[in-house]
Amino acid sequence: MTSVSGLPSDAAGVRGITFATWLHDTVPMPDAIAGRLRALEGDVSPTLSELRAALGFGLDLSDVWAAYEGRAADFMRSQEDASLAALLDALWRAVRGTRVVQARISAGGDPQAARERGPIALREGERLALLVVASNETDADAEFSAEARGEGIGMAVARRRAGALLLDAGPLPAGSYLLPLMLVANGRVTTLDLPIECAASGTLTVRIVDDASGEPVAARVYCADDAGPVAPAGVTLRRDRHGNAWFHAEGGFEATAAGRARVRVVRGIEYEPVELGVSVRSEALTAEDVRLRRWSHMEADGWRSGDVHVHLHYGGELALTPEDAALAQRAEDLHVLHMMVANCNDGARVLDREFFAGAPHALSDGEHILQWGEEFRNALYGHMCLFGIDALAEPICTGVAFSAHPHDSPANAAIAASARAAGGTVSYAHPVLEDSIDLDRMFSVARTVEAKELPVDAALGRIDAVDIMSYPGKDMDTARLWYRLLNCGLRLAATAGTDTFMNMDDSSELLAMHSRCFSSPPGGARVFVRVDGGLTTGAWCAGVRRGETFVTNAPMLDLRVNGRGIGSELRVRAGDALRVEASAGSYAPMERIELVINGEAVASADATDGGRYARLTHEVVTRESCWVALRAMGPVHDLVLGDALFAHTSPIYVTVDGAPVARAEDAAYFVEWIERLIAMTRAEGRFVSEAQMDDVLAVFREGQAYYRARARQGAR
Repeated sequence: MTSVSGLPSDAAGVRGITFATWLHDTVPMPDAIAGRLRALEGDVSPTLSELRAALGFGLDLSDVWAAYEGRAADFMRSQEDASLAALLDALWRAVRGTRVVQARISAGGDPQAARERGPIALREGERLALLVVASNETDADAEFSAEARGEGIGMAVARRRAGALLLDAGPLPAGSYLLPLMLVANGRVTTLDLPIECAASGTLTVRIVDDASGEPVAARVYCADDAGPVAPAGVTLRRDRHGNAWFHAEGGFEATAAGRARVRVVRGIEYEPVELGVSVRSEALTAEDVRLRRWSHMEADGWRSGDVHVHLHYGGELALTPEDAALAQRAEDLHVLHMMVANCNDGARVLDREFFAGAPHALSDGEHILQWGEEFRNALYGHMCLFGIDALAEPICTGVAFSAHPHDSPANAAIAASARAAGGTVSYAHPVLEDSIDLDRMFSVARTVEAKELPVDAALGRIDAVDIMSYPGKDMDTARLWYRLLNCGLRLAATAGTDTFMNMDDSSELLAMHSRCFSSPPGGARVFVRVDGGLTTGAWCAGVRRGETFVTNAPMLDLRVNGRGIGSELRVRAGDALRVEASAGSYAPMERIELVINGEAVASADATDGGRYARLTHEVVTRESCWVALRAMGPVHDLVLGDALFAHTSPIYVTVDGAPVARAEDAAYFVEWIERLIAMTRAEGRFVSEAQMDDVLAVFREGQAYYRARARQGAR
């Protein structure tokens, strides 16, 4: 018999995430209940981290959330040990996969076993790991073991409980055959024949270098052969939003592959992707070089890219380190990676607080800033990204049951002010998550985590930017909401925060979000910021606050009004002429670019050269103050990690005769928005007293007064 985990010794020490810790992070519960869950779980069963490392995509957790929901009512009604144990066991029984066996132990009978249909596909020499879940349906403890190819592992399964074993059956020979798996319960034996398809294989070695310098560089790699996705030993594969398996590699990789391998190497969005097909010779070494060439170099013009919203840990099963974040940053060609300290979902536990230092991480260098900030989270008012802060803004979250701050107080505005006092820059995260900003839709459900307090905090001058692009958000609808704010005379930069959950390999699974966007890599949507001088956190954040930004998931944008660039202000007189020059280039195909003035597209140009380039010029005669921006549009593409290709500049502001931008219709929209926010807060908010609620509503009324004044001004 091997160790309890059944893993080789080099993997057995992986810091693990278990069903108990996942529940604690995901579901509202007192810490004491979470502690009892961990005690009931014990340390016998493998961790989710171990399972993912051993089984890869052969582990299917997509039914786990449904299993929780099926037990949620009992869990909430009775949190006795029997109910908690039944919940944990239900989660184990919901685990599926080609390498998962579900066994039943019944009184007086042989153990029964079942698994998903279809063969287990692997490559010659690849170790076969199997998860065996044993459900003891008897009223006595049972001894249970599993054995294959002379390798065995066993455990005691308590009465009416489930237990799990991770069996390492060792490396397998090539061929198509049945592999007997022997299961023994209290001395009674059953055998399950596992169909194996093991392909003859060789070693594929790929070196990745920058074409200009010849130096090795990190990159994102997609690699597959006839047996499925390929990755180096010990590297966890993830799936992007299109379902394609990927991993990050530092300067190259070596992996076992069979037959014809298909390789795609991607480095952010300013390098040309490289694709190649390789015939891997059996029992031989096949070597290839990949040279990555830049098609764009925005850094040469002072632009530095960043992602303001990334989670190292959030609800997933992988246990990561800052080194993983630093590799992702280099592989995605991101200058600035702002990681988030945050609570997870509805859980009270704060994740990754230990990495916060109020300064760049030691893994940063002159070209890369890796730094932890904070995602402040209130599900009713919205989430905010606080980056460049030298101290965490406390509390980390509000309105979270069983936390130290279960009430919806203070308003987000107070947290934003605290972040500003700590040297921070503030943006609202994923403001719009559905396909409409109609007020009936926005306020149909209370706790959607959309940015319901955004108009208030913008009016009060508490925030600097809006995350126009994010993986879960709706880019165009978020832009339309932002247009309305700009039309009320507010000046807010466009930023991008993907909201990546780096420790998820496939985010359609544990959180039941039915989208793989969260397991896409950081930087698939990013913000470019013009930086004066050397790259520092302060200089980059200052560029955000100046509005010298554009956001994109592929195109590079340039916009000039009378020769002035993005974020500038022009002061002119009524009747003055403005010359607008705009251009875009992209490695993925664009359809068109559009010139936007006060929220309306006033000119457009179709992309040429296979969708790679677009350019337009336009003349404007000024009659009123306005803002001018450029956006690029395009189709869904598997190189674009978004719903569709999209990019947008922050505005160039044109002030005519000293008057602010003031559109009465948009101001009235936000007067009504805040009225509905007040009504929703009265109905759905959680407060310790009427006085506490009144303090929050007073902040909302203060923001509403700004829009009332703008509505009167715009109506003149």
